[in-house]
Amino acid sequence: SEIKTVLAAAIEQGGTTLRDFVGGDGKPGYFAQQLFVYGRGGKLCKVCDATLKEIRQGQRATVYCPKCQH
Repeated sequence: SEIKTVLAAAIEQGGTTLRDFVGGDGKPGYFAQQLFVYGRGGKLCKVCDATLKEIRQGQRATVYCPKCQH
């Protein structure tokens, strides 16, 4: 399944370092470079060039593409 493929790729690249996380070996994960919307609110979608929307809920934010993720 696609989920297994994505998880395997993330593990292979050492996980997803979003801020200051490092693995047991002291190295950051590099899978964050594969993320299409995380932290990119207001920027253009890498797939369709629509402006990415951001919804704030307290201290959390959700970013999505209004065209690709409807």
